[in-house]
Amino acid sequence: MNELVTLRSFNNATEYELAKSYLESLGIECYGKDEFINWAYLGNVNGGVKLEVSSNQAEEAIRLLLAVGYLTKEDFESSPEMKWMEKMLNFFRRK
Repeated sequence: MNELVTLRSFNNATEYELAKSYLESLGIECYGKDEFINWAYLGNVNGGVKLEVSSNQAEEAIRLLLAVGYLTKEDFESSPEMKWMEKMLNFFRRK
């Protein structure tokens, strides 16, 4: 099996289950990380439930999730915090 890739974190397990069912109905094998702890606590624990797929199916899964709105192009943009961190790292790399 290929390495697993996290495509998205969901705030609750129900949202995760909908996206997972959608992908599985189209032949994409899906896995959930932190799924059971989020069901038990009924909330966003450890950053929510992570939807994971095999790396060889990731591109197709992303395309499918974008098509129905489970992912948006903004999900792939760096947050302001990450942009700041990238600037700091680039500063230290120049020296």
